[in-house]
Amino acid sequence: MSIFSRMLRLCKADLHGVMDQLEDKGLLLKQCLREMEESLKRKEARLDQIARAGEQIRRTLARHTEEALKLEQDLELAVGKEKDEISRMLIRKRRTLQSACRQLQRQLDTLAEEQGQVAGTLEKQRLQYDQLKAKAAAFCRQAEEPRLEDSMETMDGAFAWLTPSEEEVELELLQRKEVARKGGGS
Repeated sequence: MSIFSRMLRLCKADLHGVMDQLEDKGLLLKQCLREMEESLKRKEARLDQIARAGEQIRRTLARHTEEALKLEQDLELAVGKEKDEISRMLIRKRRTLQSACRQLQRQLDTLAEEQGQVAGTLEKQRLQYDQLKAKAAAFCRQAEEPRLEDSMETMDGAFAWLTPSEEEVELELLQRKEVARKGGGS
């Protein structure tokens, strides 16, 4: 059994090696970057959604607070005129409104906390994305460079005329020594 399992493991390793060679690393990197960018966009959308929900709650809270102030004035008036039934009804309404305001404030606090967490996570992930994007660009440039060198080597010395001859090097050296002697002696 162990021979078969070893043979199977060897075949799998060879298959994985072939697959690795077939995959284009640059394309895989670009796909990963696209997926990261989509994830960042989803988080930005969630952040916008939280901000809109928070604004909606703030408007509702302000409306309830204003209504509670009006109820308080009406309650004082009803108590002053000794209208007990109206006073009881206004007290119930005011307490219900105060309870709703407390609930809205808790929701607002929860949203603010979530917004802070999402914003912090988003900022960290943006930084990571920017770093990975730079690394991927460097990797792609590096992957392209050997291909240029390989293509130049295959041209069988087509660029040999660019290399200076020994005589040209010696001539320039003598010229520089002459200039240095004239410049140093003056």
